[in-house]
Amino acid sequence: MLRSVILRHSRAFTRQSSLFSEWRRAFKSEKIEEGKGLFGYKKLSSPASFHELPVEVKSSTDSLIKTEFWFQELLDPLDSSRTSIEIVDDISNEICKAADLAECVRQLHSDSKYREAAENVSRDFCELVESLNTNTALYQKLKSSEVTEASRLDDVDRRTLALLLDDFEQSGVHLEDAQKNEFVQLSSDIFEFGARFQENCDRVVSIGKFDQAKYGLSSQIYSPVSNSLDRSKRKMVYNAFYRHDDQQENYLRKLISSRHELALLTGFESFAHRAQRNSLLENYENAQNFLWGVIEKCRGSFEKELAVLIDVSEQCSQQNRNGNHQASSIDDHDLGFLMHLYRVSIFESAYDIAKISQESSPFFTFTSVWKGFSALTHRLYGVRLVEKPLSPGEMWNVSGVMKLKAVDEQNNELGVVYVDVSIRPDKAVGDCHYTVRCSKHLSNGTWQMPILVLSLGLVDSRSPQWRDTRISFHSAETMFHELGHAMHSILGRTKYQHVAGTRCPQDFSEIPSNLMEYFFSDLKVMTDIIKRTDRPNDQLPIESAATLLASRHSFTAIETVQQAAYGLYDLEVHGPIAAPQIAYGHMTTTELFNDIMNKAMPNVQRELGSAFQHRFHHTVQYGAKYYSYLVARASACLIWQQRFMDDPFSRKWGDCWAEVQSHGGGHHPSVLLEKILGFRPTEKELTIALSKESQHLANLDAVTV
Repeated sequence: MLRSVILRHSRAFTRQSSLFSEWRRAFKSEKIEEGKGLFGYKKLSSPASFHELPVEVKSSTDSLIKTEFWFQELLDPLDSSRTSIEIVDDISNEICKAADLAECVRQLHSDSKYREAAENVSRDFCELVESLNTNTALYQKLKSSEVTEASRLDDVDRRTLALLLDDFEQSGVHLEDAQKNEFVQLSSDIFEFGARFQENCDRVVSIGKFDQAKYGLSSQIYSPVSNSLDRSKRKMVYNAFYRHDDQQENYLRKLISSRHELALLTGFESFAHRAQRNSLLENYENAQNFLWGVIEKCRGSFEKELAVLIDVSEQCSQQNRNGNHQASSIDDHDLGFLMHLYRVSIFESAYDIAKISQESSPFFTFTSVWKGFSALTHRLYGVRLVEKPLSPGEMWNVSGVMKLKAVDEQNNELGVVYVDVSIRPDKAVGDCHYTVRCSKHLSNGTWQMPILVLSLGLVDSRSPQWRDTRISFHSAETMFHELGHAMHSILGRTKYQHVAGTRCPQDFSEIPSNLMEYFFSDLKVMTDIIKRTDRPNDQLPIESAATLLASRHSFTAIETVQQAAYGLYDLEVHGPIAAPQIAYGHMTTTELFNDIMNKAMPNVQRELGSAFQHRFHHTVQYGAKYYSYLVARASACLIWQQRFMDDPFSRKWGDCWAEVQSHGGGHHPSVLLEKILGFRPTEKELTIALSKESQHLANLDAVTV
């Protein structure tokens, strides 16, 4: 499937000229329609009403193209009131407002008729987008505007224009006809084999009767995890779940081969090189250096944590109790179990974490957590969340869905966040956020109001007290993460929707959400903002908070090195050396994956036939950019360490960080990081940030299990 130019998921600038500062002084936003229909749109009051969306969007985009875009041909570029990039962004906005809404409804609506209607119109939007992606005349006109309108373009105009042209070219619009046909076929193959691979990632494993009887297993296993004290059983379950699968290998080989050919067709050395355009690290070599740097710099902390697990393993071993065996390594199937056993032993035995969790649970409810987040952002940069009643038909559920409006200190409305926390079988799996509508500076001088939807599986919406449902410590942290994404979009005040909010490189879009996890993990912040809804004057005991956090962040170094190794595999499987070898059958992805894991984690033994990568969904989703999350975490770590760790409620740095977020993707990520850090971090500085964090957290006590 062609990448969408419409639906795509610089220099230093002074604070006085920032958009964020401007809307603090004089904010004027459009008003969201308050009607009886989805998201307040009166027209969307039934499944049938969705069929009108593509017709309306096609009509409005055709009008913009004919009456504004091509009308410019008759004018001197200096006489035209609007630039080409402004008009194309308007075209993009018309499609996104409808298509993004439809995608959200397709994934989350509780009525199957609405989901089906949304899916049907999504196909129409894909066809419309593809027709624009491959419109050579549109591309050439936009390309020529770089020269003909150069005097009218500022830095944000030029960056947005470059991003749009880059997206056009990713769809092969600039290629010769024969190459275009090849591009379309390769894109189709990538979509097909990626879809087949993902469908098979969650396949169930059948267990033979002998192993059923020997290990006390059912006929099927759905997970690689076994918390059995029997090591041979854990090994059998893990290796059966991750056994090399020839069909998955075939899908993966064809996916990698098609991506590599597409990269060569479009002038890149490999798909890994192609994927790094516009990213924070900028190129394949820097990404590679960053990941190996993380592994090497965190190795000392990793080995400290591994030594603790080896000690736990020794205590669990009958051989060790007999004094006949001393281990210097452990197996990969033991990692999860031993970490779990350590946490249970040290935190339940020494600190009675079960009692602490029970005593702390009244502080962690859905309502107390979102209100705590609101209290934090209000202190940082004057933006708070206010619950508003839902109008009839505005959402798919009245129970389990909350409407929050973001307002500033002058009560100006900045955006709307719908939070769907209900657990139901007809809802897309996974905690995530949907951008239904982006911010954008409109031609009438107002800002388009952003609309976000957060999807979290937290409560039984049938309960009348669902707002006060107690949630786990991990779920509370996840809420902060997802609300961090929402706030990024809400703060966005960009000229163009194409670069609004989270529409920026992935390694930057994850920074605000990761930074919110650092705030959540700070003792001062947590004990200050997390309040019981029934007894708001009560404060979470600092000892309880410290124990919960210590349990949550134990074995950070092991998890960091593991994630870096996964990122390396994803990068190298698309790289210039491995990709052609895999494509021609000279190497398997299993051989590549195990080679990387053995180099990154040499003291963790692996079965040669183990193929974790055959269940790694992210190969399809990220495609040589899985490491982006680790870059974002390192960037958030730097921001936290240098700007907020000593003063987590700093209004000075809070305002500065809000300003940075207001630019969305309108500037290169390094420029935005320079604004908050005072420098542009290199891959080495990002590596050091994660290394310092792992050293700080790796001081684990020995434990008797």
